[in-house]
Amino acid sequence: MDTLFKNTLSRLVAHPIQWDCPLSGYTSFAIGGPAEALITVEDSRELQVLLSFFQESRLQWRVIGKGTNLLVPDSGFDGVIILLGEGFKGISLRDDQNGRSVSVRAGAGCRLTRISGWCIKRGLAGLEFACGIPGTVGGAVVMNAGAWGDELANILTAVTVMTAAGPEKIEREQMHFSYRCWQDHGGEGKGRIVTEVEMRLVLAKPDAVRRRCAELIQKRRERQPKGQPNAGSFFKNPQGDSAGRLIEKSGCKGMRIGGAMVSPVHANFFVNGGGATAAEVKELMKRVQERVWQDSGILLDPEVHFL
Repeated sequence: MDTLFKNTLSRLVAHPIQWDCPLSGYTSFAIGGPAEALITVEDSRELQVLLSFFQESRLQWRVIGKGTNLLVPDSGFDGVIILLGEGFKGISLRDDQNGRSVSVRAGAGCRLTRISGWCIKRGLAGLEFACGIPGTVGGAVVMNAGAWGDELANILTAVTVMTAAGPEKIEREQMHFSYRCWQDHGGEGKGRIVTEVEMRLVLAKPDAVRRRCAELIQKRRERQPKGQPNAGSFFKNPQGDSAGRLIEKSGCKGMRIGGAMVSPVHANFFVNGGGATAAEVKELMKRVQERVWQDSGILLDPEVHFL
């Protein structure tokens, strides 16, 4: 970007822009080169102005949450990375209690761990499966995040997105989900960003919700690698099977290329064992896919997104 372009972009937002910002510090993999610019957007007005500017200038952009399911190229990103600031992290109850259920609104920038704790205190059940998932609400919608046989699509009632023309509310019946995917989201291709989510949760006893969350968090701790950067489950589970089981059966547990390694704890986790590059992770992915394909005839599909 030239100086004039940078000055124009800086005037559109209140938060100082980080130029040539390494993205390794913004992903759970701790991998990735620099983005031309990283912008923290504080409210919906700023976000709409930015999207309008991007549309006019044809500037490439991408919004990321906590970067927990993302692999950034070693060369970085030739465009603008958007982070959602404090104005997108609120949680509130709507005044429409319906028997044993209530409607909850959460900003797209809110951490799943935070809203899980919020629900525990108020005795709201339905989101327990998300306990321990480290991402944000917005990212969870786009990915249709799930665990333990449940997923976000099951409790969603509506989503608000921001476009260059303004906010748009999308009702659940207009949305199509599949395993780990909001199929018709379109993302940057449609020039829209998730800003708020509405969910229907069930009234329950706080102690019961707390016990269920504690149980699921303990299961995560027992089954997932600790202390090494990773992006969560690397591959989607094939229908009726487990990616981790297939990888382990093919003898890939512990396989390593450079700093990238298949976790010895859980075969469907790739970890950054120290200084791993995106190229090494991709090469490891290919080798695991080839080995599993040879042994089982199943081609594993990555769950991790590639910037």
